[in-house]
Amino acid sequence: MVETKVRRKHSQPVIPLQVKPHAHQGVPTITGSAISHQAGTVLYGYYSMDYKLPGNDYLRIFANHNKKNIQLFLLTHDPEKLKRLPGARPASLVADAMSNINLYRIRSDHYEKPRSLEQDAKYQLATNCITQLAQLLSQERELASNDWEGQETLRTKVIAIIDKCLGKNLLIAIHPTVSAGYFDTLLYEARKKVQHFQFNRMYPVCRLDQLDFSKQHDAEVFVWDSELHIGQDEEALNHVIRVICQEYGLTPAPSLSNIIANRFERLQWFLRKLWLDGRDWVEHLRNPRNATHISETETRADGLSITKIKPYYLLDGVAQIGYSKPEDIVAAFSRSHTRNHHKAASMEEALHWLGDRPNGSWVELLEKQLVLRLHDEMLIINYFEEQGLFYPLPFGEDLYKLSQLGKHHLYLPERASLQLKAFFSRFPIFFRNLFSNIRQFTTTLYKEFFNYVHANHDDVKLPNQDEKPSKSHRLSYLQEVLYAQGILSNGQTLEEFVQTQLRKNHYVIVREAHPPSPPPYDNPFHRSLEILRHIGGFFVDTSEKNPILGTLAMAAYAYGAGAVIAPEALTSILVKLHLNGLIHGIEPTQALAKWMSHGTTSEAISAAVTYWQAIVVGGDLDQFFIKAVDLLKEKPAEVAIVVALAISLGYGLCKTIPRLGKEMGEFPYINYAALGAKGGAAIYDTVMHPGDDWLLGSIKWFLKGALTLVKLIAGPFVEAYFYGYRSGFISGWKKNSKLLVKTGKQFAAAVADFFLSLATVPLLELSSLLIHVPFRGITKLVSKALVIAGHWQIIGEMLTQFANRPSSWGYLPGFRLSPLYGFSNPFGKYAENKLANVCLNLLGLLVFPPLAVIKNVLLLPVLDLIAFFVRLTFTLLDPISRVVAYILGSTLWTGGMIWDNSLGRVLQFTAYIITLSSNALDNFAGHLKQSALAKIQTHRRSLYHWAFSDDEERAFHKMNTDTDYCQADPMRSERLPHTSTKCLLQNLLSSSSVTFAATEENPKHTSLFHPKKDDPSPTHLQEEVTVGNAL
Repeated sequence: MVETKVRRKHSQPVIPLQVKPHAHQGVPTITGSAISHQAGTVLYGYYSMDYKLPGNDYLRIFANHNKKNIQLFLLTHDPEKLKRLPGARPASLVADAMSNINLYRIRSDHYEKPRSLEQDAKYQLATNCITQLAQLLSQERELASNDWEGQETLRTKVIAIIDKCLGKNLLIAIHPTVSAGYFDTLLYEARKKVQHFQFNRMYPVCRLDQLDFSKQHDAEVFVWDSELHIGQDEEALNHVIRVICQEYGLTPAPSLSNIIANRFERLQWFLRKLWLDGRDWVEHLRNPRNATHISETETRADGLSITKIKPYYLLDGVAQIGYSKPEDIVAAFSRSHTRNHHKAASMEEALHWLGDRPNGSWVELLEKQLVLRLHDEMLIINYFEEQGLFYPLPFGEDLYKLSQLGKHHLYLPERASLQLKAFFSRFPIFFRNLFSNIRQFTTTLYKEFFNYVHANHDDVKLPNQDEKPSKSHRLSYLQEVLYAQGILSNGQTLEEFVQTQLRKNHYVIVREAHPPSPPPYDNPFHRSLEILRHIGGFFVDTSEKNPILGTLAMAAYAYGAGAVIAPEALTSILVKLHLNGLIHGIEPTQALAKWMSHGTTSEAISAAVTYWQAIVVGGDLDQFFIKAVDLLKEKPAEVAIVVALAISLGYGLCKTIPRLGKEMGEFPYINYAALGAKGGAAIYDTVMHPGDDWLLGSIKWFLKGALTLVKLIAGPFVEAYFYGYRSGFISGWKKNSKLLVKTGKQFAAAVADFFLSLATVPLLELSSLLIHVPFRGITKLVSKALVIAGHWQIIGEMLTQFANRPSSWGYLPGFRLSPLYGFSNPFGKYAENKLANVCLNLLGLLVFPPLAVIKNVLLLPVLDLIAFFVRLTFTLLDPISRVVAYILGSTLWTGGMIWDNSLGRVLQFTAYIITLSSNALDNFAGHLKQSALAKIQTHRRSLYHWAFSDDEERAFHKMNTDTDYCQADPMRSERLPHTSTKCLLQNLLSSSSVTFAATEENPKHTSLFHPKKDDPSPTHLQEEVTVGNAL
């Protein structure tokens, strides 16, 4: 039962923590009215919680108003800690591969202890792989951007190391109860990224691209932003918390430890968690006084709305303030002072001394640890010393709980409502960004055209394009400050303000110096090829990740297609293979195909894809179920929107192309969704994440092509208008001849690159599906079958353990009727307007009671009956399954004593030889394929270099700067620790009507990095946190 407190007529749950944050602050969300000059202004606020860490480091936790998961800022002085944090390294081939493989070590460190021998072997294998890759970091930095052969050689080396690791992992998996597992998936993902990695065409790789900041100045404060490196990935966020606990010596979080490696145990844990979450949801719906955010909105005369959101929860625990001695930390935890303490040299000695001591006794260890006996349990408290004061370190469970607050009490209806609002609210922003980008791009093209016309004419003075517009003191328009050169209240532009803040505080944003190069060609043919490869990549990835399933799915695909196109030939083949039972499935397959589509080809495709998907889902049913339920829980509205868009788009295509409509079957919606799936997802992604995507990129390509055409046709005439016939018209045609040659070279390079790209399809996608997947699938299936046949005792032991499993759930005793029976009051305050409120109450009186009757008489009784019979079924199956498993397990165990040490040895050795030889053959074929791909890639790069000049390349490339990072989202500057005089929002708004948390309520952190004479004293800090931070 969650403890709650009622404050200001609002119920607030209490979140128990061992150590509360050192400081906290609420920042409001600022939006501009659509009918004011501030229209389009959106600055999302947040609630921040901060912890001090050893080494003068800091951890900031942000619960953003517009994000589901929290955001982390780690401010550290130690660049070595940055290397161990997870996240992509998109600018470095080697560093990105190392980061991917290191995820297994992070996860393996938190497996249930003790780890098995196979898990230890995989951990050592990952460590060796990372060590070998680390030796290539310096080699990657030495490569020039135009050393294409050297880059492909490096790619080949990295792939060879990963392939070798993949083969050894398969050898470890030669065991009936061991699979290639999560490590195999990570290795495959790393290899795929390496295979498709595009080297930067302009800049060589530097240390910063590898996220190596070890050569930076010692006084720098490195800012690691989780949004840049892991985004909203919850699993990666948990990895970050695990790494922070390891690096700073925090007590590991129990919720993030003891990870279950066995997939069936993971499924059981997931089902149990799903059941408990559902029960919590029911309790949430039943409770009339649910915890809610307390929000206050202030609307200013200039059109700005300032929304302050107070947390719905209260944090309870020991405050992370400076204590004068360790004894005070113990007193804060035990809520009493005691002299019954001891000093020990080891944890064993401390636990032995506390064994017969009363509660409140504690031991001080040399490693800055305190062991406190509290409530008959041993509590280990880590602390550190700074400026003569002692600070308790947060527990890992504290960080995990705070990371989950963003999702607390956001059940299915609330999630769907928020996501629907977010999608539809993005439409105006999407169109505004689209037209703004097009307008800006056309302006650039306009200037480019006249620069082209006036080129090589010295008598005309062109305007200085780099000259910045004059500063404007129009503070009533926030847009002027955010997007132009408006002045803040302190007399600086936003760019100057950000530069000053970064320079004075020595902040360095942790990210690559050179972002990846944009695609070399953006014409529709290359884009269409990439879309087709992306769709084909779904089939390839699914098959490569599990070759056994992939081989069976391909066979099912051929069976479904053959049953429609050539049923007689399929029958003949099945007879020869002695698979007569499958012949009976040909007629049902044909009926299914006709139900889904009309026309031989369409029917064959429908049946083949349906069988392929059925095998893929059925073979990995547990993981599919977990992922599907998680997706529906976390993103219900997103799924509904994408499916609706896909069906609508497919329906529109069928109406636009009548031939497609004629091929739809009796139930066409599946085909509608299949036809529009990619388009629906693309539309959703374009609206939610506008940028230089397929739509805007295609428009830009068309406009650039039109500009080239205008230059060739109208350029000489415009130049003649300015400079006359000889100096203008003739000069224009001369420039046109050069432009024509240049355009011809680029066109030829694009055509040649397109065909070279097509040449890689047989080497990558087709060879994987038609050769590699069947080869690996058959060899894996044979070796796994031989291993299982050679280990009877292990199989018997597993069955015996299953028979003797502890009874975790009492199915029937735990049954209860739904607590949602009953009627609710339909009257309430639905609107501020009295007349509207009366009308809504009358409507509720007519609608809610009949719905409640249906709920009480029909819906809930049916659900209760289903729940009862499910529990009854499990109760009856439980003893039957135990008896059968025990008899079978005992028989296999007894027979295995002889079998496993005779013919079983032969089978085990045969499986090992098959895997070893298939690894060698696979590596040899992979080396040949990679050599051919390297030559193709080298030719593609040389063609591009021949057609495009360095000046053109430089225009497409940019370098990341810390100023750009803050200007891209001004709230990033606000999230950095600063003093009140350097607060961006206060300088933006500069109004006495806007008030923020005073310094006494929210101690600033600048003193943590740069002590000054006017900083608050430690005692003053302690008083501020104690009084002001009581949530």
